[in-house]
Amino acid sequence: MSPDVIVIGAGAIGTSIAYQLAKSGVKVMVFERGQVGGEATGASAGMIQINPDRTTPTALSKLEVESARLFPALATELLDRTGMDIGYRAAPLLHVALHEGEEPQLRAHRAWQVDHGVSVAWVDRAAVLDLEPALNPDVRAALYYPENHQVMPLALARALARTAVDLGAVLREGTGIDRLLTHGDRVVGVAIGGESVHAGEVVIANGAWASSWSDALHTPIPVRPVRGQMVALRTTGSGLRNVVSAAEGYMLTKPDGSTYVGTTVEDAGYDARPTAAGIAGLVALVPRIAPRLADATFSSAWAGLRPGTSDGLPLLGRLPGWHGVTVAAGHFRDGILLAPITGEVMADLLARRHPRLALDAFDPARFLVRVA
Repeated sequence: MSPDVIVIGAGAIGTSIAYQLAKSGVKVMVFERGQVGGEATGASAGMIQINPDRTTPTALSKLEVESARLFPALATELLDRTGMDIGYRAAPLLHVALHEGEEPQLRAHRAWQVDHGVSVAWVDRAAVLDLEPALNPDVRAALYYPENHQVMPLALARALARTAVDLGAVLREGTGIDRLLTHGDRVVGVAIGGESVHAGEVVIANGAWASSWSDALHTPIPVRPVRGQMVALRTTGSGLRNVVSAAEGYMLTKPDGSTYVGTTVEDAGYDARPTAAGIAGLVALVPRIAPRLADATFSSAWAGLRPGTSDGLPLLGRLPGWHGVTVAAGHFRDGILLAPITGEVMADLLARRHPRLALDAFDPARFLVRVA
């Protein structure tokens, strides 16, 4: 098959793009050097949360809200097409104040969010413990977000990939791309060893590794890896009813019964190994946040490399100075949340349709403008 579009990367972003393209009848081929969802996607906690603050750009908030709105229909469609449950479940969030000095900050945060349309309630100590009996009884108060959800990230990526393939896409796992093929100012395909695959469009969607194409294209793709470590626990009884977030980290119980504790934010280059210090810090959170889970059994630990950018916004759009290549990377901690809308707007761009949300704030050219 000579595809219309090549997608580099099969995480939540790449598979969402492939799914939307295939659904539109576009011939698409996806290349993944490892396995579907095997990098940052599989390492994610999978929370679908809308929790902006004063520093969140308006354009990003709009993108997040619209993407969250798409999840219920997407989960149903993927289940109907493949029989795969992506674990889309209600996951209310309690952001707790464990110390007296944290209460004024939470009140100010809630006041700002209410003014900006976020559904959030203030709950006192007694109400917090009613909502989440496993919590530290010293909790002072909490913000309660009743409309948040979660998914199983690996299941999401696999279901998107499966559906895309069922719709005609070609998925090549375990196939790393050696170089991009160019002709003048146009990217015309990719090379894998001695094999060349040509396409009218190439989408760079390989997360923290998107910057690896910068030198070949003589254009900055300023995405950097940010390590996040996670621990999974297995409880003998029931887990948490809600996602619980504190100043030091968060905990949530997944549909499979495991409880995740996260997460670190580290500049460690491309080292995706969990560390003794990182794991110890996460395990120490458990008795401070939820003492009833202190006797939970350690199950596993892992790390993922989030794709970060200097301004905290993803890159979504044409790569400046080139034809035939677009970028969809740099989603940092929002890759799962933003997967549905990223798939839609990128498919629109590639089909020369006008995306229904403004993407100016995410234009990869913004970094060139700043340099100039």
